[in-house]
Amino acid sequence: MANPISGGTAFDFGAAAQATPAQRETATAPVATAKRPVGVEPVTDTVRLSPGAQIRLLKTQGQTVAEIAVNTALSPQTVDSYLGITQAPLPTVATTKK
Repeated sequence: MANPISGGTAFDFGAAAQATPAQRETATAPVATAKRPVGVEPVTDTVRLSPGAQIRLLKTQGQTVAEIAVNTALSPQTVDSYLGITQAPLPTVATTKK
């Protein structure tokens, strides 16, 4: 048999758990937007890459040497030199004289 607990408050007995949740405020205040002064243009940042940096970036993005040469209007040999690609020397063929 359960004995009643004396001296407790409604909070102690779970009344808080049964309370209705607080209502959310549905109205939102309009966001103030700053107005640009007249005659002032927005500032945009520009980054210019050196030809070598641009070629390395295109290579890391997966472009081939031929594609990079076309896109940058450079020769494939120039693109190779920026990428540090050297042409392997042609193999020498041994000739024997009789």
